[in-house]
Amino acid sequence: MKQNNEQVIEVKEKPHKIWKAKYIHEVNKDNDIKYRGPLSYRHLRIIAWVFLAIAQLGVILNFGTTLYQNPNMYGAWPTVLSFFSSFMSPLFLLASFAMVLNAKGGYRKMIIMYTGLVLLVVLGFIFVYEHYIVGTFAIALGGYSQANIVVTQFFSSNSSNGFIAFNIFIDLLLCTLVTFFTNYRPTKYFQGDKLKYFRLFALIPILYELGSITIKILVSQKVFTLSPLFFPFLTTKPPVAFFIFVIMALFMMNREKYYLKKGKTHEEYVEFKNTNVNSWHFSKTLSVTIVISAIIDIVIFVGLFLLTFLGNMPEGEAEEAMLLEYTYQTLKTVVSWGFGKTASMVLIIPIVLLFDYKKTYNNKNIDMFIPIGGIALVVVVYIEGGYEVLKNFIAELIATPEETPPEETVSLFIKVVKNIFHKD
Repeated sequence: MKQNNEQVIEVKEKPHKIWKAKYIHEVNKDNDIKYRGPLSYRHLRIIAWVFLAIAQLGVILNFGTTLYQNPNMYGAWPTVLSFFSSFMSPLFLLASFAMVLNAKGGYRKMIIMYTGLVLLVVLGFIFVYEHYIVGTFAIALGGYSQANIVVTQFFSSNSSNGFIAFNIFIDLLLCTLVTFFTNYRPTKYFQGDKLKYFRLFALIPILYELGSITIKILVSQKVFTLSPLFFPFLTTKPPVAFFIFVIMALFMMNREKYYLKKGKTHEEYVEFKNTNVNSWHFSKTLSVTIVISAIIDIVIFVGLFLLTFLGNMPEGEAEEAMLLEYTYQTLKTVVSWGFGKTASMVLIIPIVLLFDYKKTYNNKNIDMFIPIGGIALVVVVYIEGGYEVLKNFIAELIATPEETPPEETVSLFIKVVKNIFHKD
């Protein structure tokens, strides 16, 4: 009798790539990838200060071109070097964002610190404004009420678009709050299904950002005049750049949701966040988000420019020079709202791909010396760079004394200095 031997066929599961996003729940210290970005938040801050110092070389060269009255004195170098300043802000903001995500003692310390710094800047500005500026005008005008009106009109007419935004800690506080409400897990309140109501609080900083943008637009369009007392409450960073960090905060929140749905615990997710796979996913996602956001920012910028340009275009036929000036002023106005500034962030993507947002240090004292060293570097650049430009200028004057009388030289120098401090 012929027997049929049953053949058992073993189907081996095809090995999958553990670094793919859908397999994050399978990542552990044994199968983790080897690559980890070498740059930390500390490195990003140092690079940002170096970029700021390089940008000041562009300012010094611009000073030289004005001094020599020769716009081609240094070729394109002033513009190229000045462009480095656009890299500084996103690097500082990204470094701060990493610190927020790594808040080991919870978010309370970060929120209290940035709130305190916001209030410090606000109170400091109010004191200087009310005591020194308005107080001085009140002596001449005979009262604080009239002085307030005059000073407000002065700021409105002398600031390029009716407002001045300078309190960077507002932006850092908003980023911290967005991250807090989207990623923090309350231990006492908002448990279970009520957690979604806690997440909705993230709308508060988002609405604040939208409100600040709206105020800037309305003030620049002369819809109303903004009191200088509100200046320290305005956001300073490009709106699209802010929403990049909102997207990344939501990315981290949804990532945790997905991880827990795969049957893992929150404690296991905390361990996963320290893996190289997680660090790489963060850098890669941030890079893609920057590219998409830059494209969106350009589209918004062009749209707002066309709306503003066509909406306020002078009636009748305008001369070419007048039309060019109007175009320039419109561009400057839209840029003052913060749009069009995110495109430059594309150039920092190589740095982002080398960035490990989870990399921290036990010794935090070094972080205190980074801004001190950065400021010192900028001061040295100004002193040495300014000295070289002035030295060469004076040497050239001595070589050809008959061409420029001394009184004209002094007058020209004063004019250059005024142009620097009154530059838009």
